[in-house]
Amino acid sequence: MLYGNQRPAEPSNRSGSASRVDLVLIGHVGSATDRTPHGTATYTGGSGFAVAFAASALLDRGVGLVTQVGEDFDLACLRRLPIDMQGVTVWPGASPAFVIDHFRDGSRSFRSDLGVAAEPVFGSFPASYFRARYVHLGTAPPRQQLAWLGFLRSQGCRAQISADMFESFVAADPGPCREVCDRADLIFLNEAEYQGLFRGRRHPSAPTLLKQGRAGAQFLVDGARQRVPAPSADEVDPIGAGEILAGAFLALRARGLAEDRALRYAVAVATRSVTEFGVTGPAVTRELSRVRAELAAERAGQVDLSGNRPPRNHDDVTSPLAL
Repeated sequence: MLYGNQRPAEPSNRSGSASRVDLVLIGHVGSATDRTPHGTATYTGGSGFAVAFAASALLDRGVGLVTQVGEDFDLACLRRLPIDMQGVTVWPGASPAFVIDHFRDGSRSFRSDLGVAAEPVFGSFPASYFRARYVHLGTAPPRQQLAWLGFLRSQGCRAQISADMFESFVAADPGPCREVCDRADLIFLNEAEYQGLFRGRRHPSAPTLLKQGRAGAQFLVDGARQRVPAPSADEVDPIGAGEILAGAFLALRARGLAEDRALRYAVAVATRSVTEFGVTGPAVTRELSRVRAELAAERAGQVDLSGNRPPRNHDDVTSPLAL
């Protein structure tokens, strides 16, 4: 159900049987400004946009985005992505805006104005999206994430629901952040967020993807750890790399890749994203294209990079990114 003062970005098929969406992304889209020791850049960003960019590069027409933007937002930025936009709604007012300062010691400061996205609107969630296998809650104030979790569960959503943490929200509001982690099926968080939420406490029971920056990432599940080191890279702007990792990982899981292999590819993609400003630069785009081409070659039965024909189950292929 849409309200009188909002309109869908793409008005057709909101309640009908649109093309199959396997991965639904709920997150903010707007203007992002990154200020780092290497310079400053302003670009289209927000958790929803960054995750959608990476995911849609690896999952054709299987990605749906749910977000609220203002009339000041250029929808062409989203229409260029191969995503379903039934869940994108336009409201009178200003789109979200984010400013993040990344300092030489690795610390950050953050401020935002969520504008028309200050409160979630559940009526913007298309009925067809309840058939998705994966739903991801991008970084957002934890009370928004909890509201979405409550709505999805109350509507009988059977998808795996994942959630991403954010340092500023963990520091300011750790209780609701822990509740999100307790209620989600999969958690994305970095070392600082993990320590801020679970140091001296019971560790989360849900599978956890621990982002470790230059060290790569770990997948924690049932007491086991799968470690994936990151390739070396010259860091320019690390902001948004976590969202790129989440988008790539979830899209590859939706394609059927095993968790360890999906994480190897996702770490490689995220590592390329830190070498440039923004989340859609040429380096990360090339890496996404490389991953996509490799998977397509396997599916077509072509030779892989080692000169061997891939087995029928692509999850049994050893990734060239494994170190």
